[in-house]
Amino acid sequence: MPKVSELLEVDPFNDVPLSPNEIHLLVNREEAKERLDALVRAASKGFPQHVAILGEDGSGKTSILNYVAAKARLHEGVYTAQVDITEGTDFIQMIGAIVRDLLNQVHVGLGSTFLGLFRFGREATRKEILQRLSGVEISRSRRVQLAEALFSIISYSSSVEMKKGTPEAVMEIMEILRQVYDLLGSSPMAIMILLDEGQYVASSRTVALLQHMRLLFQRKPYMLLVAGSPNLFSLFAQVEPSFNNLFAEQNRLRLTPLGFVHVRELVEKRLSLVRIRGLGIEPFTEEAVDRLYRLAEGNPRYVVRIASAALYLARNRSAVAPEVVEAAGQQILKEMGRDRFDRLKEDERELILTLARYGPLSITELWERLPRKQDLSTVSRKVRALADRGYVELTPRGKRKICHLRRALYAYVRDLV
Repeated sequence: MPKVSELLEVDPFNDVPLSPNEIHLLVNREEAKERLDALVRAASKGFPQHVAILGEDGSGKTSILNYVAAKARLHEGVYTAQVDITEGTDFIQMIGAIVRDLLNQVHVGLGSTFLGLFRFGREATRKEILQRLSGVEISRSRRVQLAEALFSIISYSSSVEMKKGTPEAVMEIMEILRQVYDLLGSSPMAIMILLDEGQYVASSRTVALLQHMRLLFQRKPYMLLVAGSPNLFSLFAQVEPSFNNLFAEQNRLRLTPLGFVHVRELVEKRLSLVRIRGLGIEPFTEEAVDRLYRLAEGNPRYVVRIASAALYLARNRSAVAPEVVEAAGQQILKEMGRDRFDRLKEDERELILTLARYGPLSITELWERLPRKQDLSTVSRKVRALADRGYVELTPRGKRKICHLRRALYAYVRDLV
């Protein structure tokens, strides 16, 4: 019988966000895609709505953001700016990224270097802008108006940077930017801003950022599409509660874990891309896919990483058997558990280690066993937040909720207690 390595050209289980032309590889996300398609169509008619995509790490949020950005670009009058958020991102950086992206889409040749032009001085900057606009097919008078509008954006952007940002200056920038579109005959029906890792803008250090964002996105034609952890709105509520009012409940899309059928479909789709011989899920056996589903607990990233490791371990065998998937799973989950544990705060680690030491516990039992006493209500809130983030699972037992550690975290912390 042929070896596993002879059935496939290469390992197809790469864990990177899918590009728009690979979106067919997503599984169990049809409902979210249909809703987003409808929202993009509505935005193209001048009816933008803000949207949140919520899911734990590895659930496919970034892939869906890429899909929405691509769909939006197919509609005339919809402009997009995709911003990568980190813990250190401030409003000046975010506005700079938005302005660059949006200007690049109207082809005035300034987007990538635009905000650096002000260093030339006021008159030199005006001349530089006019020179760069010489190839734009509009009348001379409009070209002068456009140059003045672009100069104003640079001037206001510099003002925002020096003053560390004021809502008035930022609103002025975005209003002038809309005038730029009008001068080019490209009046926007919607300006869609896509933010990944939205939880990074929900901390005590980012109150001003959220306040500025709320003011910006209360105005047409701006539309915010944010992806983040399942407890994103709880985090926003702790920092700037009114920010949550931007998002209608029906537009808070939650990406649920994959079931067995979805995991099987994911494996089959990926294998079909590189298959030399065989069918369906081969070289995985049905039992191996079932083990993969149980180890990954429905997380697409875990499915992909464990499947990749299993293919390598079984490369000289005739099939990927359950015990191979188990070995791969233990290897992958322990490392991923370490990454997750390292992200926790000290008090959260204490909860996790107590659960690892004593096994599944009710919230009250967990509270009683903590080495440092806290209010029961505080412990309950922290446990539920950990469950939202995919660290803990809560299962009902009568009137009580029993806390279990998720597999990846347990694979790592069991050696610490």
